[in-house]
Amino acid sequence: MPPQISILAQSENKSKFLERLGIPDHTEEGKRIYAMMKEEAIAGRARMSASPSSLLPQLINDPNVKPPYSNTQISEAAMHRETLYIYRTARPETRVYYERGHYLEGDTEENWIIKWLLWHVFRYRDNRNRGRTMPSWVTRNSQGADSSGTSSTASSSQTAQTPQPPSAQLPSPYSTYQQVSPLTYATSSHGSSQSPTEPRGKARL
Repeated sequence: MPPQISILAQSENKSKFLERLGIPDHTEEGKRIYAMMKEEAIAGRARMSASPSSLLPQLINDPNVKPPYSNTQISEAAMHRETLYIYRTARPETRVYYERGHYLEGDTEENWIIKWLLWHVFRYRDNRNRGRTMPSWVTRNSQGADSSGTSSTASSSQTAQTPQPPSAQLPSPYSTYQQVSPLTYATSSHGSSQSPTEPRGKARL
């Protein structure tokens, strides 16, 4: 089942993203909605960077690997799990937009809108730490047309102060890692998807 809104390459800029979603970026309401989406993505990035369950399998029991984890240490499975967690715990104002990007790829739930947001907040942090390389899930899903846009005002300091999304609907995806089945976060088998492959562009928020 395809999404209500056609998938936008993750490397496309903020203006094209908002245009695709029908969010007017020149209005206070549009700016507020986008800021809320970005907050939820930054909170997701913080959770993945702090939890051992987000690590690549070969790093989970490595005593030398300590949080905050770098992008290259985060698994594709953790990104997918976080995507679905954000979708299920989103505020009503953002959920209405996320629903338009939610779809099934085979039996696997995906959400290209949340993945776009996560990709951009990771790219922003990566650009601030140029010595790091992107994780495998970003490399495979980041290919898209060259684009330009305004720089994000998000920062690592904002991450610590960002309100967490409400947790009443679901347990944290990291609270019971070894015991919780991936089916907690998806209606069917757990997996990953790839975005349309186009030439990779410069990510902006």
